[in-house]
Amino acid sequence: MDNPLSGVQWLLTRKGRDGSPGDLLRRLGRGEIELTHEAFHDLQHWQSAAYLRELLMACGVLPAIDKQVWLFERWLRGHLAGIADDGHAQVIRRFATWGVLPRLRTRADRKPLTTGGRRYAGEQVKAATDFLQWLSERNLELPSCRQAGIDAWHAESREHARMAVRAFLQWCMASKLTCGLRLPLP
Repeated sequence: MDNPLSGVQWLLTRKGRDGSPGDLLRRLGRGEIELTHEAFHDLQHWQSAAYLRELLMACGVLPAIDKQVWLFERWLRGHLAGIADDGHAQVIRRFATWGVLPRLRTRADRKPLTTGGRRYAGEQVKAATDFLQWLSERNLELPSCRQAGIDAWHAESREHARMAVRAFLQWCMASKLTCGLRLPLP
């Protein structure tokens, strides 16, 4: 690391507490935490875990991935857990997995993602979730949603939400999850 003293200070912070840097390292050493990016998503003390993950990537112990991508993946787990309707959660998981994450990873392969890029990806997922909730409140379902439904949602929504949900609607049309839709002009 560039400044070893900061690493020593980090190890000594919150000494002995669950989730402390030393605790995370001990748990890794005992095999209680798997040495994978996925395992780091689930750790409660995510700031200590994030710092340790960055160190492990810098040392080549974990494969390097863009920080904004793994922050999005961590956020996504929590977002999906908060969706009450299992069908909606499944659609949102598929959209994020096959629509949003590939775009983020492709962009990250070219150059590091910005915080704003990660946030907008999250806004797209939230807008898709809100749209599905809006449909449910009107006793509509995604497969039977028609142009009139899209137009009504579009008329009721703010411009930012309309722009953020575009990627979801395009993904739905490409995935054949909706019938007879065309996107309104922005």
